[in-house]
Amino acid sequence: MAIPGIVLGLAYMMFFKGSIIYSTIDILIMVNLVHFFASPYLMAYNALNKLNANLEAVGQTLGIPHRRMILDVFIPQTSGTIVEMASCFFVNCMVTISAVAFLANVSHMPLALLISDFDTQMLVECAALVSIVIFVANVAAKVVFAAVKRTLAK
Repeated sequence: MAIPGIVLGLAYMMFFKGSIIYSTIDILIMVNLVHFFASPYLMAYNALNKLNANLEAVGQTLGIPHRRMILDVFIPQTSGTIVEMASCFFVNCMVTISAVAFLANVSHMPLALLISDFDTQMLVECAALVSIVIFVANVAAKVVFAAVKRTLAK
């Protein structure tokens, strides 16, 4: 959280310039994962701290493999947090400009960058339309994430 997005975008641009992943969707995904990692990490950390500390010891005593403990105990207990983490990544990545401004090209340009492009071209109506599309997409995603979270809670 301490690294500003513009610094992260410039660092990725300078490091990956001329590489095979530069100007691809892969570098945009990588920079967004690094940029927005802190909040979902803290969500996961707090959710796992709320679980009983003896669950892992009980699983080892009963001979349950770690993979089964993760799939059968930890993921169901933290499914709401996992959905919130995905929601956080989605919404933040939809509206980010700073980290991806130097890494996007015409074929892989996030919608948020179009807002600033239209604004500099004095196409205020187009910028407003793109903003509304992003807003509607975020609201729809939040509704879907809330439905999934409600379904998992049952």
